Amino acid sequence: MLKTVKEVFRFRELLFELVKRDLKIKYRRSMLGVLWSVLNPLLFMSITSIIFSTMFKVQIPNFPIYFLCGQIIFTFFAESTSLAQNGIIGNGALIKKVYTPKYIFPLSKICFALINTLFSLVAILIITLFMGYSLPLTSILFLIPILYVFIFSVGVGILLSALTVFYRDILHLYSIFISLLSFFSAIFYPVEIIPEKVRTFVLFNPVYVFISYFRDLILHGKLPGLGTNLLCIAYCSLSILIGFIVFKKNENKLVLFI
Repeated sequence: MLKTVKEVFRFRELLFELVKRDLKIKYRRSMLGVLWSVLNPLLFMSITSIIFSTMFKVQIPNFPIYFLCGQIIFTFFAESTSLAQNGIIGNGALIKKVYTPKYIFPLSKICFALINTLFSLVAILIITLFMGYSLPLTSILFLIPILYVFIFSVGVGILLSALTVFYRDILHLYSIFISLLSFFSAIFYPVEIIPEKVRTFVLFNPVYVFISYFRDLILHGKLPGLGTNLLCIAYCSLSILIGFIVFKKNENKLVLFI
């Protein structure tokens, strides 16, 4: 793992250029540019709040902030891992021409999604000001759950980027999986309304754990305990371990199937 970190540092300029390229492509010919990273969650939150706030207003105080916290974290995971799937396939021509650690390409997609997420956080500031909500002191630690999601996404993204080269159906299956996962992540509803028989699946869903961590800091003014942090670290470690083992095992064969 230390060798991998050194390789990332060695090829940091390439990583930076890949991320910069993706940013330019996404916002090319867009008048508002990166502002869309702020406007998109705000617009989606507004529509969702109109639909669901009446339904859940008793169970969920400050519903717009509750929803935004869940949506931003979930979108970060979904976007980063979905983009990482094409990291190897989409850069096949470059991979065949020059030597570079192949995991740099899915990693660049996840870094790109991270930048979009950091811009999206401005949406929370805007809505808290609009609602007159005072952010608790614990909100200064907001980067901790985002770091957890980033590390977890790196493992999942690296794994998907390798498997998708051999099995292209994963592109379609994963989009269905992400849609299902959104309903098991308590983004717009309180977890208490879920029947106890299936609630465990939500409570131990890694994405929900990260969302809950973020909400505790931003909305509840509570610092998650040691158990929650150990669970997050375990998810991240397992993700990285499995992702890199599978990727390294198949790395030399990837170029044959791109």
